[in-house]
Amino acid sequence: MPISDPEKLRIAVEHRFNYWICRECGARNPPGAEKCRRCKSKNLRPKRFKR
Repeated sequence: MPISDPEKLRIAVEHRFNYWICRECGARNPPGAEKCRRCKSKNLRPKRFKR
């Protein structure tokens, strides 16, 4: 079911895509992370946003 309210959509998108993915082990990390929580690598990327 698509979200039609723009404010609710912004909140949902922020909740679903506001984290980092480690390029080495694939772990999900919090938004403020500088190193991976699992393998301690600094090779992080933001979660990809696809529509």
